[in-house]
Amino acid sequence: MKAGEVLRRYESGERDFRGAKLRGANFKGQDLSGANFSGADIRSANFTNANLQNVNFAGAKAGLQRRWVVVQWVRIAVLALFAGVLQAISGVIAALFLDTASFSNPLEQAVGFGAYVLLIVVTCAAISLQGFSIRAFGSIMTAFAFAVAGAFAVAGTGAFTGAFAVAFAGAGAGAFAVAFAGAGAGAFAGAVAFAGTVAFAGAGTGAFAGTGAGAGTGTGTVAVAGTVAVAGAGAGVLFSLFIGWRVLKEDEKFDILRTFGLALGAIGGTSFCGADLTGATFHKAHLKSTNFANSRKQSTILTRVFWQGTHKLNRARLGTSILQDRRVRTLLTTPEKGYKQDLTDANLRGANLTGITLEGAILRRAILTDALLEKTVLKDAILTEAQAVNADFIGTCLTGATLEAWNIGTTTTFENIDCQYVFLREHADAKGNRERRPHDPDKVFQPGDFEKFFKEMLDDVQILIRDGIDPAAFRAAFQNIMEQHPEVTQDSIKSLEKQGADVLLTLEVPDAVNKGQLEKDWDAGYRAGLKAGRDAERLESAPKFEKIAFALAERNIRVESKSEVKMGDDYSRTITVQGDVNQSALVVGDNNQVSLQISQLDEADEQRQLKGLLTRLQAAIEAEASMGPAEKAEALAEVGEIAMAGKALEDGRMRRAAKRAISVLKGMTVGLGETTRFVEACNGLLPVISRLFGL
Repeated sequence: MKAGEVLRRYESGERDFRGAKLRGANFKGQDLSGANFSGADIRSANFTNANLQNVNFAGAKAGLQRRWVVVQWVRIAVLALFAGVLQAISGVIAALFLDTASFSNPLEQAVGFGAYVLLIVVTCAAISLQGFSIRAFGSIMTAFAFAVAGAFAVAGTGAFTGAFAVAFAGAGAGAFAVAFAGAGAGAFAGAVAFAGTVAFAGAGTGAFAGTGAGAGTGTGTVAVAGTVAVAGAGAGVLFSLFIGWRVLKEDEKFDILRTFGLALGAIGGTSFCGADLTGATFHKAHLKSTNFANSRKQSTILTRVFWQGTHKLNRARLGTSILQDRRVRTLLTTPEKGYKQDLTDANLRGANLTGITLEGAILRRAILTDALLEKTVLKDAILTEAQAVNADFIGTCLTGATLEAWNIGTTTTFENIDCQYVFLREHADAKGNRERRPHDPDKVFQPGDFEKFFKEMLDDVQILIRDGIDPAAFRAAFQNIMEQHPEVTQDSIKSLEKQGADVLLTLEVPDAVNKGQLEKDWDAGYRAGLKAGRDAERLESAPKFEKIAFALAERNIRVESKSEVKMGDDYSRTITVQGDVNQSALVVGDNNQVSLQISQLDEADEQRQLKGLLTRLQAAIEAEASMGPAEKAEALAEVGEIAMAGKALEDGRMRRAAKRAISVLKGMTVGLGETTRFVEACNGLLPVISRLFGL
């Protein structure tokens, strides 16, 4: 059947093309969504950039037409023959060192042959242990450097140059021969044996021909040289066959050769490059020499493709898809292989796991985003930190599954879940508790309970308020999120739970609310409320000139000034007031001012300790590269507040001021990396500072 006829019938509404003969048909860029090509012969067909959503290719035969198979064998023969010639060159070079006509100086012969053997051994060892990689290349280059240094030291420049150049050429020829043989093996199943036969023939012929160069030196020398040449070439061929075997076994160290071989093997095969195969079925299809790599225009989409029972998928070119992972490919093609498998960190994004048994499997940190898990058995599976946003759990068995810190969202679907109980902790605590749900070990979920339990969790936003609730800051934060998110009201508060020194606020919000943005708005409002409360309290006890500064700022009058007032033996803070019609702010102090405030702490034990802690905190803020000047100024101002409060550690008002400043500093660590200097300083120093104030 011609491609034009298929397209004409498809246009008229026909979708059934079962068993059609479509060898070499061109459907590039066409829309064939929903068509049924089960059992069809699609060898060498071109579906590049086509829309193939929900197309049925069950039992289809893809790959190469016969004429392309012949072309592939010719390519393999050329690669193998070329590898054999290179092996022959390597063997002949070894024989040349025994030819007195080529190297009459015994020392020169010994140095050259020794360098040759060293390089060959190191090259083979490096490739065997490290594969074709930068690391292996580095090992070979290191051996080359040692060989050069040693040869120069023993033989001298004149005797060494020619011999070593020949030796290095021989080692290089052997390495390239291994590469070509491995690439050939990766290109075609069964090519290892074929490549070995052709390579050995080429190596033997070339070796015997090359040793004829030493005929003038005597029959014995020629015989020895010929034997050495053939032996060297034969050993090289065997090593090449070993590499080819490792390529076929998908040894990760030889991925470069395998990738090249699969690309070569897919030339002329069925092409799905850039096609949208969302929801397509390849059940029991033959996919050897099929191309699923991305096209030049777009990526190949393989979301929720049904791969179970496919043949020779490992011989297809899989591009950048999740099928590159052998564990994933095995799981999707052979469902029974999922039992108790270790799939830690596996990328199963968009995978079709329908009906697959993953009982007892380890899916720790696995990516299940967009995956279809219809009737998937996840009994006793470990799903700790698994990513399951937009995944469909339909009729899934989750009894005994561990769901610690797994990531689900409002787009995650739970329907007809088969679950009696789950655990929210992977490892039991000191009391042996794994946070079983339901809590009662004699109780199990009734039908629908699991969905209700996790749906309720999805509708909640939980915000941890550090060091207890500051009433003014709480009001400011709640007012801010109600303004930014009108769907949130005071009735949205579900609970306030004390968690040690902290308080956990739980809000029930509609699905449309951006939970991440809501939490950011809360943090911003709470920090603003803490600062407002601190400023109000400071204003109450501030000298007259400071009250004037605050009043000017509140009235949006731009004033920038610095004043120093001597009070007894101390100096007051330097005040800068900034304000305009849109905003007002009071910025207290700079680096020098904060240093002055810290230095004013006396030498009493607690104040001396506080002085040291604040000095370290100041240094961390000043050195923090991830904070801008404004953020640093704000953080330093809070350090100054703590220093001023430290002059009277037992005063209740001062303790409240210090508590607010500490809370603001903790809030400023949100969003910064845990290893940044500022965050590390806050995590280490603020708890100690809090204890000094009795907080």
